[in-house]
Amino acid sequence: MSRRRTVDVVLGVLLVGLCGWMVLFAVQGGGAVPGTTAAEEQAEQYADIRLAARETTLAFLEVDHTRMDELTARVLDGATGSFRQQYADSLESLKEAAVSQESVSRGRVDEVGLSEVGPDLATAFVAAGSEVQNAGTGGEVEDRFWRIKLTLVNEDGRWLVSQLEFVG
Repeated sequence: MSRRRTVDVVLGVLLVGLCGWMVLFAVQGGGAVPGTTAAEEQAEQYADIRLAARETTLAFLEVDHTRMDELTARVLDGATGSFRQQYADSLESLKEAAVSQESVSRGRVDEVGLSEVGPDLATAFVAAGSEVQNAGTGGEVEDRFWRIKLTLVNEDGRWLVSQLEFVG
């Protein structure tokens, strides 16, 4: 085979490979490129933080006097630091109040917004509500609306709430 023929074959193979990759990229988009981009990593991080904020807020707002052990365990599972300690310290009185008032609360999260995000620390604001029924409401269901600020920390790849405070 002549040198010119070898060059033509190599260029032909490269051209076919490039065309194949272009078709694959057109069909699969960014998925055709190995690895993730910085924007994809950031989007995944934001989604993880929002999910943790949503799940912990829902767990925090849910109360059912008939299954408090299960519900409070969910809150503790998403908590760390000072929030975990404060919540754990108040468990006894929380359970007693829920049982004595026959409390039931079903929470919902309307929106989660992120204000500050770093590699291991984030601040989220949650707009939430709950339908509350207890002895104090005379057995009637009342809507409650909450604005909650959460501080989340990344511990071993998991976002956990380290502070929870009600705001405006």
